[in-house]
Amino acid sequence: MIKKSHYTLLFIILGSIALNFLNSPLSESFFDDKEIFKYAGLVIYKGGIPYRDFFDHKPPLIYFFNVFHWISPWLPWAFDTLLVLFASLLFYWLCRKNKLAWPWFLPLLFNLLIRYSLVSFGNGMTREYTAVFLLIFFCVVEGNARYKYYILGLLTGLTAWMQQDGLITLAPFLFYSLFSERGKARGVIRGRALAVLAGFVTISLPVVFYFNSHQSLGYMWRDAFVFNLKSPGSHVGLFDKLKTVKHALHEAEYEMAFYTALVLGIVALFLKNKKPRLLYSALLVLALSFVGELLTGRLSASPGFIYYLLPLAASIPILVYTVFTETHVSFMQDKTAQLIFCLILSTTLFLGTLRYAAGFRVSKNQEAGFAGNPATEYLKTQSLNDYELFVFDDSNLIYLYNEHRILSPSPWIYHYYWGWDPEWDRENKIFPTIIGDLQLHKTRFILDCSEAKHNIISKMVLTEWQQFLQNNYSLVIKDSSGRKLWRIQ
Repeated sequence: MIKKSHYTLLFIILGSIALNFLNSPLSESFFDDKEIFKYAGLVIYKGGIPYRDFFDHKPPLIYFFNVFHWISPWLPWAFDTLLVLFASLLFYWLCRKNKLAWPWFLPLLFNLLIRYSLVSFGNGMTREYTAVFLLIFFCVVEGNARYKYYILGLLTGLTAWMQQDGLITLAPFLFYSLFSERGKARGVIRGRALAVLAGFVTISLPVVFYFNSHQSLGYMWRDAFVFNLKSPGSHVGLFDKLKTVKHALHEAEYEMAFYTALVLGIVALFLKNKKPRLLYSALLVLALSFVGELLTGRLSASPGFIYYLLPLAASIPILVYTVFTETHVSFMQDKTAQLIFCLILSTTLFLGTLRYAAGFRVSKNQEAGFAGNPATEYLKTQSLNDYELFVFDDSNLIYLYNEHRILSPSPWIYHYYWGWDPEWDRENKIFPTIIGDLQLHKTRFILDCSEAKHNIISKMVLTEWQQFLQNNYSLVIKDSSGRKLWRIQ
């Protein structure tokens, strides 16, 4: 006879896999960042080196993960699915261990949040991975693993090399684990810190060795770390960023889950609590889940940055767990009360997921609305090799490199910064290298979107670019949006 707990496990496993299947290669959501990551994987797959052979400012772990896409797109999907499932089962074990009335609910909430279609854009996002690492980190903190602090160091390293600002979100739980009440002695704290450091170094050494052995450590340091110390573009004040966050929560339909968790956490501050430090840490982690927006101000720039909310997928369930397990007040422990809170937290997400699932279609959704475009259709008729196509000023069209499995002639595969920041490349040192690379490789086709996008700030750059095209290329196609396909003369 199958035990009741086994049915619950089966429910979590099947539910998590089903939610992940909505973003399988059969019907994958298009997003330009994911196309950039896939292109990075293609460069590595063909023997290139991140940062040296293409510019991007993310840490390198996401690029290495995307190498497997070029073996089979199902491999990264399976990895994502198993990673989310592992975190869900670990969290379920923790909820059962601490006798939550409904131990399956918070793992389900985590899955609904991390796969919510208005926020996640499918698999393969850096903040998706760091949210999973955060939940696993918390489960390890609350558990009794033999090599607990070494494992925490491994997770810290994975977070650092996936998305640096994830370390800020992770920090309260890291400090809580190091300075918990059971280990106040200085020697114990030192031992814990050394174990965490050992785990961090275990992840970091292979990465550093790889780039050092390819004479690219300087490129990585400059682009993945120094570059991110100051985000290009204008920055609004803190109050405006908070208003943007509020609006984003509403647009993403995370509002009910976030505010319910926040109210529960604040109320718990005034009630008797077994681990007040853990509650303070969980509330701080919830606040620091918005660190991506607070540092960059990009959430207001376009709906595309809504994935900055993904860390909430872990921090909301963690805070609710902390309130339910550590608050010694009868109504917080009551089974019916917890069920009501669970329904409030999840109803909007559940209905939204059903709405998205109802529209699921098995289709190739790679072209982001460019199917039938004269320029892209014309390129399909051409046999393209590496360096024979360059896309200028539309990151969505980076998918063409991936579709044709070719490398860009220039490391500068996207050109946001010439439109975001008037101070970017002020001395015009970077832009001439793009033209130089196109001339070096005698690039056959250039798909120019500068007229359609109309966002290059520097008139000098735009004039130089247009003169280069007119002097060296012939216009093949101009579509209704102003995109122009040029062919070398």
